[in-house]
Amino acid sequence: MSITRKKLLIISIAVLALALALVTVAGCGGDSGSGGASGSAATPFKIGVAGSMTGQYATYGVSQKAGAEIAMAELNAAGGVNGGEVSIAIGDDLGDPQQAVLVAQKYIDDTDVVVVDGHLFSGATIAAAGKYESAGLPMISPSATNPDISTLGAYIWRICMTDAVQGVGLANYSVNTLGKQKIAIMYDNNDYGRGLADAYEAAVKAAKGTVVGKEQYAAGDTDFKAQLTKLKGAGPDLLFLSGYYPEGSKIAQQARELGMDVQLLGSDGYASDELPKLGGAAVEGMLVSTFFDYSSNDPAVQKFVKAYQDKYKGANPDWFAANSYDVIMLAAKAAEKAGKNDRTAINDALAQIGTYEGISGTIKFDENGDVVKPLTIVVVQHGGLATAPQQPEQ
Repeated sequence: MSITRKKLLIISIAVLALALALVTVAGCGGDSGSGGASGSAATPFKIGVAGSMTGQYATYGVSQKAGAEIAMAELNAAGGVNGGEVSIAIGDDLGDPQQAVLVAQKYIDDTDVVVVDGHLFSGATIAAAGKYESAGLPMISPSATNPDISTLGAYIWRICMTDAVQGVGLANYSVNTLGKQKIAIMYDNNDYGRGLADAYEAAVKAAKGTVVGKEQYAAGDTDFKAQLTKLKGAGPDLLFLSGYYPEGSKIAQQARELGMDVQLLGSDGYASDELPKLGGAAVEGMLVSTFFDYSSNDPAVQKFVKAYQDKYKGANPDWFAANSYDVIMLAAKAAEKAGKNDRTAINDALAQIGTYEGISGTIKFDENGDVVKPLTIVVVQHGGLATAPQQPEQ
């Protein structure tokens, strides 16, 4: 073999060795995305959306899903979360505690799910919370208001105020802001309706107002005239309704049919355009507590409203949609703060999140994972909801 051929062989071997070294480095290189495995795509950011997608209260779950989809689209358009694609899984709990436990187990078993947007109702949330806590899967409820949720664990969060806080705020609003002294109460006899009514009653008395009557009903009832006749006889100047709009719209209509000339004030379960659709003229002028005012001129709010209207043929979003959107955007911020899409890391970051400016208002958690935010009142006006001229004192 000549000297020239030996030199060529040596050079060829060196080039091959260098190429192999480069391949080895590439194969064992740095993480391609925060939270991902070595050499793999970034870890996905998958959210379990748990709510009443079908059944009597399906409209709430539909709103929740809509808000989640808008958040998902925005996050993916911005490159995802920590480089990972955002996706949602839908779990229909029917608003039922037993179904909620089954949905929770489904999300716990799906290791790609890093956070849960839900559950919507307090009973469902309370039933499922123990599973999430044991599994270390953070759950952020957009709408569960029962005070008992405060003590269910470090992985249980919510971005709506408790019934106790809302009850005090609405009572002070009724007596001190509106100047009403003789107050009647009707409530849905479930955890939510009863708990809020009780808190409201105690706070009315503390504010030196008088509760002249208190009546209950059950979800699905359609005839409320017996209760309303009793309350009318007590001569109230305000009727507080604690429950949801399907029954509340009928209560308002029957109250007007009985000639009750009284200011109506509804809890957050009434804050939907479905209320004026169902209640018609009977609910015009009704005041409603809400955690989202779609008529606000805040640019972030109007951006969301437009996205919702574009997606849903001009319909206005309710606070279930807005809070669901905020849950996902807040969870995404926590993941980015943690630097990885991981259940425990996201939960730890939520505890350190500080103040988050959402479209539903300023979100700040206390030591129990409960939110601290202001109460907002809207009024039924011309078939929609508008900012009430008198707002609660903050």
